[in-house]
Amino acid sequence: MANSVNLQVKAVALDFDGVIANLDVNWNAALRQASKIAGFEIKSLLTFYENNHATPSFQKVSAEMEAIELCAVATAQPKPYIEDFLKSLQQKQVPTYIVSMQSLKPIKTFLEKHNLAKYFTAIITRLDCPSKTAQIQFISKQTNLSPSQILLVDDAKRNISSCQSLGTSCFFFKRTQNQKETKETWNKILKLASTNQI
Repeated sequence: MANSVNLQVKAVALDFDGVIANLDVNWNAALRQASKIAGFEIKSLLTFYENNHATPSFQKVSAEMEAIELCAVATAQPKPYIEDFLKSLQQKQVPTYIVSMQSLKPIKTFLEKHNLAKYFTAIITRLDCPSKTAQIQFISKQTNLSPSQILLVDDAKRNISSCQSLGTSCFFFKRTQNQKETKETWNKILKLASTNQI
């Protein structure tokens, strides 16, 4: 998928699972468990979250998924070179956000464990916004930036496509890369995010 990037990037929004870390979750089993709790078949958690946000069914499924996510972050490791990347963004005064369809507790647990929390301006999760587009719109409203000035880095083509419809600058991050490829990817993103910064 081609990346869509505006050269007036003023903020960076990183997905969590697949970009900052890879969570080892059996999502097929998670879907079966979520379906059991909801009382109907859930084919996509993303679609379920968007269509049922803030309902009792959402709360119950979200709580169960949070328990699964907490187990996964216990063994997950940060992507190679990510701290160097985040440190560079901080030095360039580029505000950096996490936009994730995970819940807050697992993300905070992971960031604190690996001493990464200090690099992020805010964490926006499924409890705050029901979709990735809503998360980008939330940042846009909070910062008075247009969506095109926000660079989304995500490993899901679905999220890239939906956010491109807002005019958001997007970078598709391959979930599985070797160390050399990952370092090159961070450098590419940093170059894009550094354009027109102080």
